[in-house]
Amino acid sequence: MLMPGDMAVAAIGEANATNPELLEMATLFHYGIGHAISTCGLLLLMIRKCALDTAKNALLAYSIGTALLLTLFATVFSNTPVMEFSLEMAVPDILAAGVSLFGYFKAK
Repeated sequence: MLMPGDMAVAAIGEANATNPELLEMATLFHYGIGHAISTCGLLLLMIRKCALDTAKNALLAYSIGTALLLTLFATVFSNTPVMEFSLEMAVPDILAAGVSLFGYFKAK
């Protein structure tokens, strides 16, 4: 989506960016995950006019999915030499999950 090459270098690190196949893989991963995140965002925008139970279920599903993704990042991706994952990279995801949980518990 935005700056896939730069994001790929940030994901795999400067040392691994010299490998063209690895850089291409990270760039393609960025394209794929960008559209998945856009889909989640559009889904959350569209549920504003749904029934309360439907909207709460969608928020809960988003929160569970984000928690699973962050768990994968923290366990699998942080332990591989190919990815240079740090907590700072997950801050936007953590904030979005927090907002969705806030909306889930405060919905009236």
